[in-house]
Amino acid sequence: MNPYIEEAVLITKDLGDVTFVGAVAVFLHTKKSRESKDLDFVVADQITREQFLHLKYKFINENGKERIYTPRNYKIDVYHSRDLNNISLDKIIETRAIIPVDKKKTIVNAICLEGLIITKYRAGRDSDQTDLSLIAVYCHKKINWKLLQTFTKDDIEFRQIAETMKFYKENPL
Repeated sequence: MNPYIEEAVLITKDLGDVTFVGAVAVFLHTKKSRESKDLDFVVADQITREQFLHLKYKFINENGKERIYTPRNYKIDVYHSRDLNNISLDKIIETRAIIPVDKKKTIVNAICLEGLIITKYRAGRDSDQTDLSLIAVYCHKKINWKLLQTFTKDDIEFRQIAETMKFYKENPL
């Protein structure tokens, strides 16, 4: 099993109801991985510093910013109070995908494919473009375009995303 997915399983066991976004979600949907610096996830209820410390998570100051690390030394980013690329956390949780990760039927929650496309498109970094290309190649037939449209700001953004996904399907990075 991919080490980031193994860690996602352990984080889920540690923290309960979490929904992964970012590189872990891309892997869960495409079964293709890329390097990542951290595991990003959304929680419905804020997890306190005391709860993290009780579970042996660590808080480390890096360049003036406090970062959280799992007991296994993976850096995490937790979204609990602000939207993710203009998608409400409630919508991410409400539409999430429940993905089995092994033969024992262990599951990990991930942002739905359509929400993932929107967050990657809006973020627009090189790594996000690579992720969109992977999604276009491996998941194009699985995209629920009606659901995807509910995440977009307007018809213009929807058309731009549809064109981008078609382009990457035909011209993978």
